[in-house]
Amino acid sequence: MVVANPDVQTVREIVARACRAPSLHNSQPWRWTWNGEFLRLYAEERRLLPYTDAFNRQGIIACGAALDHAQVAGAAAGWEMQASVFPDPLDRAHLASLLFRGRHAPLEADELLGTAIETRYTDRLPFTAPFQWSGLDVVLRTLCRSFGTHLHVVDRSRHRDLNRISDTAAALRRADPRYQEELHGWAGDTWRPYAGVPASARATAQAAEKVAAGRMFPVGAAGAATGFQIEDRAVLVVLSSDSDAVESVLDCGRALSQLLLECTVEGMSTCALTHVTETPSVRAMVSDLLGLDYPQVLVRIGQATAPRPPRTPRLPLESVLDTGHESPQAGKWPAADDSPPPNPFRRKG
Repeated sequence: MVVANPDVQTVREIVARACRAPSLHNSQPWRWTWNGEFLRLYAEERRLLPYTDAFNRQGIIACGAALDHAQVAGAAAGWEMQASVFPDPLDRAHLASLLFRGRHAPLEADELLGTAIETRYTDRLPFTAPFQWSGLDVVLRTLCRSFGTHLHVVDRSRHRDLNRISDTAAALRRADPRYQEELHGWAGDTWRPYAGVPASARATAQAAEKVAAGRMFPVGAAGAATGFQIEDRAVLVVLSSDSDAVESVLDCGRALSQLLLECTVEGMSTCALTHVTETPSVRAMVSDLLGLDYPQVLVRIGQATAPRPPRTPRLPLESVLDTGHESPQAGKWPAADDSPPPNPFRRKG
């Protein structure tokens, strides 16, 4: 039996939802193509962050999250989508191909997760403790395990140690002018409308100092209307892999997507953090503290303490998706009055 493939508009809607996945500094390091049969996902080199993410692990994790978001979006639209990862041994930038296997009536869980794509956001403010954590913990571990990824809950007695590691990461980065240039290009006064982290999504100095193990960002406006005298009671979890093989890192991104969306369905706020796993020396401190061989990403989970900020921007679909029906623009910045941020894509020298 021949399975009819979706029309271009359906594919566009699925990719638009996939691109709501989180990425380091909202850099959106992915590119998609559709040839009428396969929806292909590629890593977009020009939107990787070489001075923040020298080994491209976080870029691959972001693409893994986008891949899972695409499958979730497809299921919510009534499509079964089969993923084949690294299908071309000669093109390692080709991360996955998605094949549409047929239609089905969306389950309630499919619809809830699809809606969660639209409502999830990165909350950089302090949290109150998550409710019914023990039950959610079991679910999240199971979801991560299905992608070969381990979930480790950081005991509260270790939060102070993790804060010290976070401070060490900030001190090392503070002395790195290339990192600082890249950071401010994506999350400072020079951020651009289509990507990066706007001030509305960055915490005020008062709020940021309350957050456990948070990344040091330029000061923003999130939390300005709240006093934040409360102690941050977020649960901290670390996702780790059995290796740093690119397949394992991609699967960690898929697991991260499942974790974030499930937390959103359960009414939890989340914030993924990678500054303590980006550099080898700081990552080794996390590994030693928690007994994990390959820690990849830390996630804060809890209940929001402030209203949701405006949605962070995403690149226009035509700049990340080539369907063959328009001039290929994938990987390019859209036309705009502003030029791109300084040095977001390439190494210097």
